[in-house]
Amino acid sequence: MKLTKIVVSAAAALLLATPSAFAQEAQRQSPALFVARDADSALYLFGTLHIRRPDEAWGGPAAQAALTQASEVWTELEISPGGDAQAQTLALQYGLAPPEQPLSSYFSDAENTRIKAFARANGADPRVLDRMRPWMAAITLSILPMIRAGYDPNAGADRLIDGQADAAGKTMRWFETAEEQVRILASIDGEQARELVLQAIDEAENGGALMERMAAAWQHGDLETLQALVVDDMRAQYPEAYDVLLARRNAAWTPVLVRELESSGVDFVAVGAAHLLGEDGLVAALRARGYAVERVE
Repeated sequence: MKLTKIVVSAAAALLLATPSAFAQEAQRQSPALFVARDADSALYLFGTLHIRRPDEAWGGPAAQAALTQASEVWTELEISPGGDAQAQTLALQYGLAPPEQPLSSYFSDAENTRIKAFARANGADPRVLDRMRPWMAAITLSILPMIRAGYDPNAGADRLIDGQADAAGKTMRWFETAEEQVRILASIDGEQARELVLQAIDEAENGGALMERMAAAWQHGDLETLQALVVDDMRAQYPEAYDVLLARRNAAWTPVLVRELESSGVDFVAVGAAHLLGEDGLVAALRARGYAVERVE
């Protein structure tokens, strides 16, 4: 699977912007925001990027206003120092390879030479990488070039939203535990996981401007591009990963959102942008249940 997409969506959810689609959306200046309403409740849906450059606004005036109105704020998982520490512990638990099956055992000599060279070029010790399972190594190799280009996992839109909401005293909610999310990533194994490592390197070597174009598409709310190149592409080329990373999780989250709409009040939901889009996305799921879901301009 396109590893950048996994990492940034959740991991990930991004795409290349085609010139025609980007031109159609060029007038938009803010990431997309949706709202579902009934008689006594409103549910705002905001698609995030999990890794961004620091010191950039996470959303436009409409999203800021929606967050201010909300009494409860939802993210994919708990965002806190304790939650981060737990996630790191679990990543080691599920991501370290057994001594008898190091990362290098999955690859040919030529492939291992390439992996080691890429790791060194991006500041990673190949010996440390060799102790990782393929899914963990793939994420590491995908993120390192982004960090070198100035992107910061701690500047993700969801983290900024969480910090702003927490400071305002809002009730914080989340859909998954750290263990659930790590186990989802760890379930990607076998040949698919092996391909992730090689494609992480391919994307980094051949897509120097990829992250810039992804971020621009997200920033301008270019949903046509996001769906076509992230969601539709993943579903067509990697149906198993699409099912694990997007479809199943969206199906698990939808009843939670319906329950919130059946109660009263205002909720703000911040999840990876890919979770909102396509026929299995949260927007389509709520519409299928009879809710009017509109984009907030």
